[in-house]
Amino acid sequence: MLTIEQKRGRFKALQARNYRASLQLEGFDVEPSKRNVEAETSTESEIIAKLKRQYAR
Repeated sequence: MLTIEQKRGRFKALQARNYRASLQLEGFDVEPSKRNVEAETSTESEIIAKLKRQYAR
């Protein structure tokens, strides 16, 4: 039996794959990148913290 967090993680990964597939269908050149892989394996708070560090002035 999957936990709520595992279900949430699987949903987020599926959502990201579907989004990339829809972009490809619309004709956008979508290549798997390091950022996409990190987004699928990182929590939302980790991604936000990384973006804050990246864009901090």
